[in-house]
Amino acid sequence: MYTLQLNDASGALSVSFRLEPRHIERKAIDVVFEVIGAGPEYLIENHIIDASKVDDLKAVQRLIFDEDAEGMFIRQNVQLTANGQPIDPDKPLRDAFPTAPSGQIGVCQIVVHGTGEPADLGGKMRQYARMFFLHQILDGKPLDVTVDHLELQPLIDWAEKDGLIEIDVKRAAYKLTEKGKRLQQQQLDEAQDLIRRYDIYGDVDVDSSGTVRFDTGLGRDLRVPVFEIAGVDPFRSRFLLGLNDGEWKESDWPQLATKESWYDEVFAPIESAPSVEEIGEPQLQLIMEQGKKAIRLDGANQQHHSFHDA
Repeated sequence: MYTLQLNDASGALSVSFRLEPRHIERKAIDVVFEVIGAGPEYLIENHIIDASKVDDLKAVQRLIFDEDAEGMFIRQNVQLTANGQPIDPDKPLRDAFPTAPSGQIGVCQIVVHGTGEPADLGGKMRQYARMFFLHQILDGKPLDVTVDHLELQPLIDWAEKDGLIEIDVKRAAYKLTEKGKRLQQQQLDEAQDLIRRYDIYGDVDVDSSGTVRFDTGLGRDLRVPVFEIAGVDPFRSRFLLGLNDGEWKESDWPQLATKESWYDEVFAPIESAPSVEEIGEPQLQLIMEQGKKAIRLDGANQQHHSFHDA
C-alpha cells in the first residue's frame, strides 16, 4: 500500500490517498483524473480516502479541475508538483514516489499550485459568478486589463475562451463582445419573463374566507414556494432579478464575485422564504390560479417586488 498526500499550496487542504501497486504503475495523468478526480463515494467505498476528508477532497478537486461539454479538464493556471518537482504526466506515477532505504516506495506529496477558482466556488456558485461577471463588465466599474486580477482569472479565462469579452484598447479595459452582449441580454430577458409571470406573488394576502388578494401591502412574499411548484429554480431566479434591478453596484465587485459569504447574503431571502410544506400545495395551486387571472385582467398595473426589499 502506498500513500499519496495531496495538499494545496497553503497547506490548508490535505487529503491522503491509499494506493495499490496497480495505481502507481499507471501514467500520472491517469491517476490524477481517475483517482484524485474520482467521486467521494467511490473513493470512500474502496477505502482510498477517509470519509472525514470529503470536504477537503471536494475543495481541492475544485482547485484542480473544471468541466465543459467535453468533460473534466485541469485548469490552465494549475500546476501539480510531486515532492517539489513537476510531475511528468506521461510517466508512471511510481516515478514520483521517493524510494526509501529499504527499497520500499513510501509517501508521495503532491502540491496544487495556482489560483484556480476558490475552494468554496462550486458548480452552482460558478454559474452565478459568471452571470455576475458579464453583468459587471457591461454595467459595472471597468476592469483594468493592465492590472492582474487573480481572484477573477478563472472567470476571465472562461469568458475569453467562449468569446464573450475582448479588450477595449481606448479604455484599457475589458468589454463584452457581441456574443457576450447577447448572452447578458438573454439573462435580462429571462428576468423580465420572471417578473411578468411571477412577480404578482410577491405580495399575497389570503383572508379567512379563502379570498386571495394581491399587492395590498399586507400580504406575504410567496414567490419562492410558487417557483418551486412551477419547477423554476428560486436561486437562479433571485439572482437574475437582482441583476435586473441593479442591486449590486459595489465598486469592489471583483472581490465579491468569488466570495461565498456574499452569495450567502444574496440568497438569504430564498433560505428564509416560506416553504411549499408551510403554505400547502393545494393552497399554492389556488393562489397561482388566481394570480394568472389577475395577470390577464390587470397585468400592466402590477407592482414589481424586489427581493432586496423582501
